[in-house]
Amino acid sequence: MTRPPARFAATLLALGLFAGTPAHARDEDYQRLAERIDALAADPDLGTRAPAALDQARAALAQLKQARRSEREHWIYMTERRIDLARTSAEAAWLESQRGDLQRENDRLQLAIARRDAEQARAELERQRLQAQIRAEEAEQARRDAEAARAEGEQAAQAAQSARAEAEQAKRMAAAQARAAALAKKEAELEATLKGTAPAKPAAKPAAKPATKPAAKPKPTK
Repeated sequence: MTRPPARFAATLLALGLFAGTPAHARDEDYQRLAERIDALAADPDLGTRAPAALDQARAALAQLKQARRSEREHWIYMTERRIDLARTSAEAAWLESQRGDLQRENDRLQLAIARRDAEQARAELERQRLQAQIRAEEAEQARRDAEAARAEGEQAAQAAQSARAEAEQAKRMAAAQARAAALAKKEAELEATLKGTAPAKPAAKPAAKPATKPAAKPKPTK
């Protein structure tokens, strides 16, 4: 009697081992995969992220439940892979949503920063405007003070000029009066000459006599 090939013998051994597997063990595989699907579906972050992939995992699990003994290993493998694919797809979708949330949060932060910078710029502009206004008011006050000082200086100069003019006028009037008096005197002298009488001359004061010293007393003889 010829011996069967080794590969064929291994296949027969595997089928015999599987055939000898109790039904409750096969039900445990189904139950384990069903629990994985239910846990993924109940996950608050992942359960709704990959509905199509999760439906494919449920379909594979249904095929496992109806599979013949020779097909069970294939459908166990297919169900596990589809569950893994559903979880991977759900996690990718969750990460993408987190990335979108982070991007939106970053956009909000950038907007808040831009608003803060704009507010600071407006505050700085207002501060510069107030400083410029204060400087302009100070410059205007300084200009008015300078104008007032110049006006006072001009008034003082005009007063000094008026005083000098009055002094000159008084001097001219005194000179005119002196000239008029001299002319009047000369006129009187000429009239007296024409009439043959000379104007009386003031009497000359007598010369003062020199004071005489008293005679020196004789010195007593010894």
